[in-house]
Amino acid sequence: MQKVLAIVRPQFSPGFLLAGCDVFETERTSEVERKVKELVGKKDYALVIIDSALTVGVSPYVRTLIFDSMEPIFIEIGLEGTSDEKIIREIENLARESLGYSIKIKI
Repeated sequence: MQKVLAIVRPQFSPGFLLAGCDVFETERTSEVERKVKELVGKKDYALVIIDSALTVGVSPYVRTLIFDSMEPIFIEIGLEGTSDEKIIREIENLARESLGYSIKIKI
């Protein structure tokens, strides 16, 4: 079964963990670039959610990987000012739109 990974700043981890996602915490663009390169073409995750604040300054090559990858699908979302409940709703919507099926997350 494929999973969802969230690449986020540490303060946003709890919401994604509550939603049942795997989490990769970082505050560095260089770590985001390394993780994206590592994940492209692998089947471990169906969906990778990236905190959009962490993609500011990524290289054009990594930006292309994020937009063009079909395995996994990468989606950037803004997390500033969000609650855990909003994060969960966002994950449910992204999964429905990207993967073609609905999931219901209960906390």
